[in-house]
Formats: sequence, C-alpha cells, structure tokens
Amino acid sequence: MLLKIAWRNLWRNRRRTQLTMAGMIFACAMLVFSLGYYDGMLWNMIENATSRENGHLCLSRPGYLDSPSLNDTISQSEAEKLLAEAAVVCKGICPRINVFALLSCGNAAESRTQPVQLLGVDYSAELKSSRIAQDVQNGEFLSGQNGEILLGQGLARKLRAVPGSEIVFFSSAADGSMASALFRVRGIFDSGDNLRDSGLAIVNLPEIAALMALNNQIHSLRVFLASPMQAQEVSRRLNGRTPQIEARDWRSIFPQLAELLNIWLNVQIFTSAVYYAALALITFNTMYMAFLERRHEFGVMQAIGLTRARLAALILSESVMMASVSGLIGTLLGTLANLALYYHPVSLNYWIDNISWGGTQLKAEIFCVPSVMSAAMPLITMVLLGIAVAALPTFRLYRLKPVEALRES
Repeated sequence: MLLKIAWRNLWRNRRRTQLTMAGMIFACAMLVFSLGYYDGMLWNMIENATSRENGHLCLSRPGYLDSPSLNDTISQSEAEKLLAEAAVVCKGICPRINVFALLSCGNAAESRTQPVQLLGVDYSAELKSSRIAQDVQNGEFLSGQNGEILLGQGLARKLRAVPGSEIVFFSSAADGSMASALFRVRGIFDSGDNLRDSGLAIVNLPEIAALMALNNQIHSLRVFLASPMQAQEVSRRLNGRTPQIEARDWRSIFPQLAELLNIWLNVQIFTSAVYYAALALITFNTMYMAFLERRHEFGVMQAIGLTRARLAALILSESVMMASVSGLIGTLLGTLANLALYYHPVSLNYWIDNISWGGTQLKAEIFCVPSVMSAAMPLITMVLLGIAVAALPTFRLYRLKPVEALRES
C-alpha cells in the first residue's frame, strides 16, 4: 500500500513530475551514451595501435624495442615454446623482422632513393591475425612469392611508385656483407598514420631473412590475444622464465595510450559528477516543493497516529521510485543508442580527418562500445541520487510539529 500511495502522490502534480522525470531520463541516457562514446574512442585507439604490426604482446631480446639492432634476434621456436609453457591462449602469432634500408625507384636519369624501415612478415599469419592486409588500398597483399613488396602511401608518393614498379633494395646484412635485391610493388597501403606510411615497406619474411643472413632468426614475435586487457597479466607471467626473451605488452610500447587508460576512470567519474550535479538540483527542487505543499497533509497524518518513520518511508519511496523509473528508461535509451552506434558507426571523414597521436590514430567517427559498467553505473547512481534528495525533506519531516502544520491552510 505504501508504494501504491507513493506512486499516486507523484502524479498529483502531473506536469511537474513529467518535467522532472524527462530531465532525469535525458541526463541518464546522455550519460550512458557519453560513457559508451568515450569507451569507443579509447577502444578504437587501442585496436588501431595493436591490430597491425604491434600486436597485444611483443616477445623479443631484452631492450630490443628501446634500441633496435639487426643482430638482436630470437628463435621463433623458442618464443612459441615459451608461450606454450606459460599456457598462453593466443588468437594469433606473427613473426617479424625489422630492417633499415635504402629503396630506389626509377631509371638512372630519374632515380629516387628513400631510407625506409622494412618489415618482414609471414603473409599467412598476418591474414589470420592482424589488419595489415586490410590497409592495402591499391593492388594486392603479399602472396608469399619472392620479389614482392608493399609500400606505404606516403613512401610510394616519394618514390613515385605504383603497383608493378620495380624497387631496388640496398642494406648491410648481419654478417657484414652487402644485401641487395630487386622487388616489384604488389600493393600500396594506407593505415591512416601518414608519418608511419611515409617510411615503411613490407616484404615476405623468409626472403628478407635470407637476404640479411639472419639464419632463420626473427627480431620479434607479435602475439594477438582475445582481449587487449589480458596483455599486462600475460607479460608478467612470461617475464623471468628465460633471460633471452622479454615480453612487453602494448601499454609499455605505447606509454601515452597507457597513461590515458590509467586516468580513464577519473574521466568517467568527472563526467558523471557533472551530469548528476545538475540533475540533483532539479530532483531536489521537485521533492522539496512537494514536501512544502503537503505540510498540512503530513500534520493531519501525524495527528491521526501515523508515525514519522512511515511518513519518511513514504517520501523516500516517492523519490526512489521516480529516480528508478527514470533511470531504467534512460539507461535503456542510452544502451540502445550505444548498440546502434557499435554496429553502425557514423563516419565524420566528410568534415574532419583521422587524428594521429601517440603512435596510434583516432578515427573521425561516432563509435560507441556498450558495456555493463557504462549502463550499470548511471542506473545505480540514479537510485542513490533518489535516496540523497529525499534526505532534507525527511529531516524536515522529523522536525515538523503537527500543531504548527495544522495551522497552515
């Protein structure tokens, strides 16, 4: 009966209750949407940074990533054995060789030469695990045959190369000899990172290993996990098992991105505080005005024997019911918007370009990631807000004297 009376009391002033609930629903839906949008932005940056050549985890010689050297190699079989011994469940593993070289294109009269980073990859592993192949915009991805090379879009522009162009390769091999070869451009890729694409070329790993006299060695083994959030725990499990191999997760490879992730909870708390600070004022005004209008009524109820505890429970029920119903509707609307933008992101490339930052890029699109936290936190906070705004009316009720309240008309 108490809940039934509380629900009826809410609709005694229908317009005020409707306006208050509309504001609560809008604020809750916007908060759920905002948290989902922020998560989508962060998720996009993490995925873009790890889904191409970096991976979620990197196994290499200790210190190799900080100071790359041609001779700092590891055995692929030993790295895979280490993963198996630590019971690491991988979505995919991609061996990589990194070489710094000179690439030349054109005839003797118009030869153009550029220093580049040459990335040796296993084409079949890349097709299964990474997104490198998806970046090819002109031509085709590697097929595993000798003499194939992919050029970044910026590098291809500098060399004035197109699919089918001949590229001359020069470098110094691991044994001190000169390495040279003739490649033919199979495709041109665009990852969205202009700086990266201006100095990167990709070739087949077995061919570049033979050219550089690396004797079946690799520089790193990139590991792709089911979730990027597993990488830190897996790297802790692997490190220390063998002194020849170091495991580093994407957080240590991209410190700027890791720092952003560390402050993400504070960003969510701040965003929630801004929404609910304004919402608390609106809801408090509604509840307190309702209390002042019903002082006479409360005096009559106390005079006929209704206890202050029951009256306090009635006020609290009204506030919590209004907040809970509004929170449920707002959470549902916000979650539906997040789901729609998760499966159908809205591209903004017509107005702005992708933004490169911290070794990754931020896509110009409205993309949301729905999560239990982004839906549950606003709803729980809304219920707690309903309890909080009822505190002052309840306190005033306990100080209310029936005789003084009955004098009011």
